[in-house]
Amino acid sequence: MDHLAVVHGLTYTYWSQVFERWLMPAYRTSFRWTGNRADSEDATAWVLLNMADRLQLPELVEVVDDRVLDLALEAVTRHWVERYGYQPVRCAEMFASEATAPLDTFFHGLTAEMRLLLVLRFLRQRSPEAIAAQFRIGHEEARRRILVALARVAQRIGFPPVSSESPQVAHVSAYIDDIIARRRPARFEVAPEAWPLLVAAGHIQAAIAGNDLPVKGFIRSLERLEQRSERRLVTRPRIWSA
Repeated sequence: MDHLAVVHGLTYTYWSQVFERWLMPAYRTSFRWTGNRADSEDATAWVLLNMADRLQLPELVEVVDDRVLDLALEAVTRHWVERYGYQPVRCAEMFASEATAPLDTFFHGLTAEMRLLLVLRFLRQRSPEAIAAQFRIGHEEARRRILVALARVAQRIGFPPVSSESPQVAHVSAYIDDIIARRRPARFEVAPEAWPLLVAAGHIQAAIAGNDLPVKGFIRSLERLEQRSERRLVTRPRIWSA
């Protein structure tokens, strides 16, 4: 069913219409660019809170949708700049849409070994040590090959070619460990060479069925936000301190 079917004359009349239209797209966009539930919830709540504060209804659907997309981009930018110290975030590479690409899209053009490495690491959740044993290689070599595969995935997303020989191999590997384990990743200062690898890992996580769906508790908390917003009694949580 088209989300806009309830909007008469292509105009939003109630906040609930905006909320229902944009909750899932905002969350899925946030998940693709953060790779984990906790940070995705923070970014999504920030988008919806700021939209509720600024919105004057009735308003044209096109105008509101553009504002939500801008806020989604800003939320992801804030995530990387304020939490990882990565300043040269390029918004052109962070186009906010509601579609999550199928996993095969990211694997297209990879070698058979690269695809197997990513399947074992992300879908089968095998540790680098287990993968190393299966490939009969060293642990560090297994991690290096996983990053080589992620560098190719980053190109599929739209990044220019990047080197997998990042000076932050340990940090990037730990980041991957955390998002696969569904933990909020530890913060660190991200080098420009490492950022595309982190983004590629997040996109793969989001493409795995069910990963980018919000939990019921978070949806209920935002539904309470929706009810408050209808009465224009929205308050901002502090979500950028983590």
